[in-house]
Amino acid sequence: MDYLYSNTLKAKSGIANTLMIFLIYPIAGIYVSFREYKQSWAKNIFWLFCIYFGFTFIIAEFGGADSDRYARRFIELAHSDLSLGELWNTFYSEDSNYVDIFTPLVSYLVSLLTDNPSILFCVFGLIFGYFYSRNIWYILEKTSGSFNGLVILFFLTYALINPIWNINGFRMNAAAQIFLFGALPYLMEGNYKRLIWAGASMFVHFSFLLPIAILGLFFLLKNRTHIYMAFFIITSFINEIDLMWVQSALSFLPDIFYSKVTQYARPEYVENLRYAIENNPWNWYVTLSIDGIRWVIYAVSIFIYLFGRKVLGERKDLTTLFCFSLLLYSIANISSFIPSGGRFIMVANSFMFATFAIYITAFPKIKGLQLVEILSTPLLLLFCIVSFRIGMDYFGLMTILGNPIVAFFYRDTIPLIDLIKGMM
Repeated sequence: MDYLYSNTLKAKSGIANTLMIFLIYPIAGIYVSFREYKQSWAKNIFWLFCIYFGFTFIIAEFGGADSDRYARRFIELAHSDLSLGELWNTFYSEDSNYVDIFTPLVSYLVSLLTDNPSILFCVFGLIFGYFYSRNIWYILEKTSGSFNGLVILFFLTYALINPIWNINGFRMNAAAQIFLFGALPYLMEGNYKRLIWAGASMFVHFSFLLPIAILGLFFLLKNRTHIYMAFFIITSFINEIDLMWVQSALSFLPDIFYSKVTQYARPEYVENLRYAIENNPWNWYVTLSIDGIRWVIYAVSIFIYLFGRKVLGERKDLTTLFCFSLLLYSIANISSFIPSGGRFIMVANSFMFATFAIYITAFPKIKGLQLVEILSTPLLLLFCIVSFRIGMDYFGLMTILGNPIVAFFYRDTIPLIDLIKGMM
């Protein structure tokens, strides 16, 4: 009894000390949360930082960023007399074009309290951060603390595929975290109860009807490693897809969803998107980092299939995750040729790197792993650097050096990258 009481006191003391660190210097809380990741409270300290990040998030005012549209719409709601009933009647209506009910509903409820967009993004950070922190800790727990340089790099890549600064595009990226939160325990543990979260992702972004359908297809097909690998390889050679065929194939959807989907296949939309990509000022290294991730995924997947499939058979849970990842990535390959459909590659990447991180820790002595490390390291380092560079458009010195008390009185509006450029 004395032993249990002593441990309880230590746990409470650890929580209190860590909360104090967070209030004084939040970014230090990240270090403490990962250092003490086995403690039950560690993921909540990371979650707190995500909330703080949302509060100090710098709303983008360039290139028609999603965060700017969220903020403008939020201010309009705060100064309108729209009732909840009136808002509810606009959902799934062709007149309003609202096919995602979650974000408008959250924005409306927050607008009843304030017209400050920082509070809205604080709530976005709270929601996104909850699922983000749980998804990170789920993989940490599955790796059983078996960390080496390669595992850390794969894990860091997994964490940066859809990082906290992606609240800039809250709808799609929060839906991705929620789908991951529901699907991972189902695939690894057969936890059917968590499937409700995977299903709920479509209310955050309607396009998650596709990943949900893929999950349903996998439920029927089960593990078919050879078939999924063949599909995975074949879809890598697809160069284009007939958008008119896509519109015809999806004609079974309800009108509100069909009209939304066809917007992405309009020739003018395709041309505008292509122009935006080609004129991106830092397109070259972003493109290289994305290609690098793709090369690593193909290299490691083929390596596992050719040289590690036998040992993979020792872990049915990991085999299931690998098979689903192959299927999801294959269909994401096809959808990437539809404008904006490439966003599902990000979802598939998360499952792929979750698989890789767990696989490497489960079978650290498998032959050829050193070659994987040599080939993967420079490409994954580039991706992580580029991801962090993109994040620097959305946070400033307050996020890094400030704390919740100071941030409450001082609003930082200068992205960190602008400060760095100004000193050069």
